[in-house]
Amino acid sequence: MYSFRSRIRFSECGPDGYLTTVALLNYFQDCSTFQSEDLGVGVEALHKRGTLWVVNSWQIDILRMPKLCDEVEICTRPYDCRGFFGKRNFYMKSDGGEFLAKADSLWTYISAKDASPVRIDQDILDLYGRAPKIDMEYMGRKISIPKDTEGWQCKSAEEIQVTDHLLDANRHVNNGKYVELAAGLLPEDVHPNRIRVEYRRQAFLGDIMYPEVYRQGDLVIVKLADNEGGAYSVVEFSGWKP
Repeated sequence: MYSFRSRIRFSECGPDGYLTTVALLNYFQDCSTFQSEDLGVGVEALHKRGTLWVVNSWQIDILRMPKLCDEVEICTRPYDCRGFFGKRNFYMKSDGGEFLAKADSLWTYISAKDASPVRIDQDILDLYGRAPKIDMEYMGRKISIPKDTEGWQCKSAEEIQVTDHLLDANRHVNNGKYVELAAGLLPEDVHPNRIRVEYRRQAFLGDIMYPEVYRQGDLVIVKLADNEGGAYSVVEFSGWKP
């Protein structure tokens, strides 16, 4: 297990004074990045090997959001690595040890040259180790986009062009930015307690995304599509945050 402590910043809060869902995802991503860097297998080290990690999916279950100035602990632990896939849990706890959020994620180890999956290096497996899965409901990776839209509220939103501010160090759209873009399309009355994300294709500088929004009750699905209707990413928001 790897962890670090933090304090919720003003810049990470929404208008209600609580941590935003995007900031929560960023905490989790940063936690795994910190672990990799501290183990000597971070971004630059993998660049020298000609490899990198890409995330395939997220599931984040929100139990209670922390608010401005709260002290929190963010933790991650790999629980299964085989072939070119790695599975990681994350969680955030309050200063008193209360679980605030739990997450599951699936990652692929790929070649930086052609984005093909490659077997995870044994020394990396040894460095990360494995821990038991945390106790949460595991929903799986795939998110279904409704084909029969009867009973759904459906709309298309304004197209989004990929600019520099959406990119990360790997020069593709940062994982959290897909969630940020999708969250910006939520109706004002939707405050999710579960977020699922499926990444289907990487988006790069200059690409254009065409958002499609589907809503049925407390379930909202946002598809960020290319000009042919294929998905870069699908983001599902469900439930009401307490």
